[in-house]
Amino acid sequence: MLNQVSRISDIQLPSSVSTLYIDGSFFPPSSHLTPSMAYAWTAIDSDSFIFESHYNTIPSLFPSALRSEIFALLHGLDSLLKYSKITVATDCAQLISLWSTYVDALFISKMLKEFNHLLWSSARAIISQKNLEVTLIKVPAHADDSLNNHVDDLAKAAHTDSRLSSISPAFLAPCILQFNSLPVDMNIRKFIGDIFDAKSLLTLALLPRFNLNSSIPDIDWACTKF
Repeated sequence: MLNQVSRISDIQLPSSVSTLYIDGSFFPPSSHLTPSMAYAWTAIDSDSFIFESHYNTIPSLFPSALRSEIFALLHGLDSLLKYSKITVATDCAQLISLWSTYVDALFISKMLKEFNHLLWSSARAIISQKNLEVTLIKVPAHADDSLNNHVDDLAKAAHTDSRLSSISPAFLAPCILQFNSLPVDMNIRKFIGDIFDAKSLLTLALLPRFNLNSSIPDIDWACTKF
């Protein structure tokens, strides 16, 4: 399990790091050729100096702004030493709310109905295995916080940095459902229902009556009467 954790981040921050500024960036298809997700974090030491910054893109699987924010948090936490005490600054109120419900509390099965439940499970695993003490604080968005602006610029820059290679999350959940070799990081019951509906629609579409090559005499007109 520890080897799995190390695959998320190959960065090792020193114990002097006291604060992480994190941010995610999401470009939807309407503003980009394809959905694009990126993340960034900046590590601040106890003297309030920037020790290190990091940014990268992630695969556009279940793309959303929240997912990029969660991965920024996940990668930053995995870069810390064991027994670290860290304050994480974010301008995403939803991230803090879900953290309080699914990470900074006892496990509840409701989490498995959430999008990104594999990421939340991974965050719980990292905190447990590294014995981290984590506090999330809200940074007002657009409040001209220089460090928050810095990490926001890094996350946006990742989308167009050709030197980067997209990083795939290493999930640490106890059970991972896969479909076509891809992890299902959403409400599993809804996902299975969607697959069933899609297959039913495909079966209907392949019926001879919907085939352009079928002839009029092939239609059973008696069956079309109501």
